Amino acid sequence: MRYMLATAIIILIIAGGPTLPAQSLAVGSGTKSGSESPTVRHVIGLENISSQKSGKLSVQNGSMLFTGGKDVAMVPVTSIDGIYVGSETTQSGGKVARGVKTAAIAAPYGSGKVLTLLMRTKVDILTISYHGTGGGLHAAIFALPIGQGTDMRAQLIAAGAREGATAGLELKEGKQP
Repeated sequence: MRYMLATAIIILIIAGGPTLPAQSLAVGSGTKSGSESPTVRHVIGLENISSQKSGKLSVQNGSMLFTGGKDVAMVPVTSIDGIYVGSETTQSGGKVARGVKTAAIAAPYGSGKVLTLLMRTKVDILTISYHGTGGGLHAAIFALPIGQGTDMRAQLIAAGAREGATAGLELKEGKQP
């Protein structure tokens, strides 16, 4: 009887899974239109912006602009000398998913492991390296909706940022940037 109750709870959780709010910023289909900026998560790196802060990332007036509520950070595009895009699998669902994951531990016959697999989603990871006003090297990492990382990289390069793959080669070969 108790296994039937646990199984029924797991089935209800799985059936309601697609309606869980996504922690990892599932936005759109990966394409951007116009001046619309994606909702991103600042992982680490920008001054005066807390870690894991959600906000908007855009390229405006020669600067990369991150706006998270009242917090704003600007990085001049010309100071960016490295842009790297990758992808990562993260857990979706936020606080609700943590509760579900805890409940999955009590599921019979290891069926809770399947539930935690269903709560995974992919995000693009955008890493930029730039030189600050004092000449120091800095980096910032952002988690974007899947497909948005390459779009943001293209916008930054079009605005004048260097890609990064060849940014250090000029100095090694004795050429001036």
